[in-house]
Amino acid sequence: MQNDHSQPSGKRPPFAWRALTSIIVAASAIVLVFSGVMLFSSPPGRVANWTDWRLVGLTKHEWIGLHVCFATVFIVVAVFHLIFNLRPLLNYFKNRKTRRLGFRWEWAVALVLCGLVFAGTRAGWPPFSTLLAFNERVKRSWEDPRANAPIPHAELLTLKELSEQAKVPYETAVERLETQGAKGIRPEVVVADLASTNALTPQRVFEIIQGQRGRGFGGGRGGGPGASVAGSDEDSGSRGGPGRSGGFGGGGHGGGAGRKTLTQYCADEQLDLQKAMDLLQAKGIKASPDKTLRDIALDNGFDRPFELIEILRSK
Repeated sequence: MQNDHSQPSGKRPPFAWRALTSIIVAASAIVLVFSGVMLFSSPPGRVANWTDWRLVGLTKHEWIGLHVCFATVFIVVAVFHLIFNLRPLLNYFKNRKTRRLGFRWEWAVALVLCGLVFAGTRAGWPPFSTLLAFNERVKRSWEDPRANAPIPHAELLTLKELSEQAKVPYETAVERLETQGAKGIRPEVVVADLASTNALTPQRVFEIIQGQRGRGFGGGRGGGPGASVAGSDEDSGSRGGPGRSGGFGGGGHGGGAGRKTLTQYCADEQLDLQKAMDLLQAKGIKASPDKTLRDIALDNGFDRPFELIEILRSK
């Protein structure tokens, strides 16, 4: 006859705090490694913020936030993990023969290795300097001189300050933004906030203020430095169409219009050449059919051919 006491009691095992801390430490370490790789590969903040750089769908600020939060979790839980495993840990500092605290080569070598990494990084010794140099090359690879901000962290400027940096009158900047359907335009609005409100990058806002009509360095939110660079107004032309929007929903006009003669441009845009000439003359603009739009613009005191194109399209 079986003893009733041999039957399972049906009680749940006690909650294993040691197992919990071990799992959290391991999971946090995995996230830290992954976020660390993302940040290692990220561009400098002035580039990431200006272009709204993203990797795996997250901005640099979001990756930093994840890294900091999980690092905090890792540290806090690691303390409890050490407390729960204090006895096994102390064994590493005991002499194997006497079982008392004493010298062991393992912890001595560990301290030497950590000291070597610290000293090598500070002194710039290879391979530590090589790794850091590689990191700098990775960060610089995202930069494009053609799409740099006018000043570092220009996204923190107000709209009026950014228009001053672009050397564009504030009224003209507002007109160009409104033409593209921008919302929330105010002199004191921060460029980063304006870009966020209109689902664009600060860089694209700056391009529109300058009069650029192409897609832009990132085109919109989520664009990164690896995307194509917007052409200037000199390169604005008639290559519109789906998928090539250049502003807050407006159509793009790339294709090198500034290098076209007035005759070529009118033919491409299906405009009557004589009417275009009359329209320009009515605005006090001297034009010749065989001159490029860029040359006509410069001859008449315009900064860019885009201003001529706006006049021609207003008919």
